[in-house]
Amino acid sequence: MQFHEGELGALVVTFVRAAALVATAPVVGDSGVPMRARLVFVIALTLAIGTNRDPLPLAELPLTALVELAVGLVTGMSARFVMARVANAGQLIGLSLGLGFASEYDAHAGESAGTVRMLATTIASLAFIQVGGFEAIARGVAGRPAHLTELAYLGPQLIEHGTAAFGHGLALAAPVVIAALVGNLGLALMNRAAPAVNVFSVSLPAVLMIGGLVLVASAPSFIAHVVSVARTAAAILR
Repeated sequence: MQFHEGELGALVVTFVRAAALVATAPVVGDSGVPMRARLVFVIALTLAIGTNRDPLPLAELPLTALVELAVGLVTGMSARFVMARVANAGQLIGLSLGLGFASEYDAHAGESAGTVRMLATTIASLAFIQVGGFEAIARGVAGRPAHLTELAYLGPQLIEHGTAAFGHGLALAAPVVIAALVGNLGLALMNRAAPAVNVFSVSLPAVLMIGGLVLVASAPSFIAHVVSVARTAAAILR
């Protein structure tokens, strides 16, 4: 198979955008995903989409490839910041329930994380796949070549999603955080009223029970918010 100059340029810029998106997008860009699998996904997207793009002269290739790289990285990071809301919520829930000591290696983040955070991140990843996250990545790669003016919009969007990740995560974890706070305050008042009672021996089970009941009661709302976050991330990638 022989490629003409314009077809080769279209393939190159498609590969650059696909590689940037796959490297930074949620789920597929996680450190737990093998590099070989990412490379196969990028090559498949490049061959499927790049061969159907309009030819690009090689003289325009350097600037276009640079813009495509920046757009792909910023778009993928914006979607990742949106998905980080669920991870932040899971970490806050675990810390509020006194489970900060229960940490394991999180393959999604490539670092040690709480068990509740890992569970919440896994649920969010499944929701991202269910709402068509991989298809959104393919549509993002298939979009028309970007222009420098679009970076002026994507840059503030990246900052907005990055700075709002913790606030949205706190709002998502608010029912459990408030329940754990009320439980701890109640135990503190009990200890103040009856110093002879060994409150510390029952504080962890009591907070776990209160927070667990609230978590079970708010589970439908929590899952609905997780799916909404996954849809938002997929929409950004499109």
